[in-house]
Amino acid sequence: MRQLAVWLGLVVAVTGRSALAAPATDATAYAVLGTERVSIGAKGRVQGDVGCLSTTLSVGAGTKVTGVAAAQAITLGKNARVSGGVFCVTVEGSTDACMALPSPLVPPPTIVLIGAPSNTDVSAAKRSKSTTPLASGVYGALTVGGAAEMTLAGGTYQFESIDVASRGKLLCRAACDVRVRTRVSVGQATQLGAAKDVAPSGVVFSVAGQNASTGFAAKSRAKIRGSIYAPSAGVSIGSASIVTGGIVGGDVQVGSRARLAAATAP
Repeated sequence: MRQLAVWLGLVVAVTGRSALAAPATDATAYAVLGTERVSIGAKGRVQGDVGCLSTTLSVGAGTKVTGVAAAQAITLGKNARVSGGVFCVTVEGSTDACMALPSPLVPPPTIVLIGAPSNTDVSAAKRSKSTTPLASGVYGALTVGGAAEMTLAGGTYQFESIDVASRGKLLCRAACDVRVRTRVSVGQATQLGAAKDVAPSGVVFSVAGQNASTGFAAKSRAKIRGSIYAPSAGVSIGSASIVTGGIVGGDVQVGSRARLAAATAP
């Protein structure tokens, strides 16, 4: 009887292991995907898959990932947990063995290319609130002052750069495809992306990162509702920030206590 119980336990363990989902095959389906390196800080929550195409994926102490982790080398901090299992060549900080890593993990992400910008800069002064949403089109630099609010009507936009100061808001009133030639920089406690009645899956910030080592940088407590797509540039997300939408970057750095969710997450 005891032997039968042990055998049944092994069957359940093996069956459960084989039932784990494989890594996503589309770069934009990940909660976080780095082409060079990914580091996720401590005490975070990630809803979806995390992965790295070339080197190391690090998950900080106490961080929970609901999907899979996939990279050549994975390092898990103390009490970090990956519910979907690890797909890798080497893993540290886990008793789970590496499952076979798909090769390639995903097709190489398409590099973002942005054409010539306009000379027309747009801005919202400190503590102001725009009354008319900005129409789609090609612009120069976009600047939103501290505690100011600017809205985008929806459609396709091109900017030279985007800067949103602390507590500022840059919100899409409808689905937005926002393309940026150099960089996006957002301050503390900012709001960026889809307005509350717009689905985050309908907003994408595509950043070329030309002449900028970091293409997208958000300071602490930023709230971003939309996907960040900057496969050839660095992406930095500050501590206690919330990103509802996937992140694809070169070197991706996420601070502690961040909350991240893939664009396709329920």
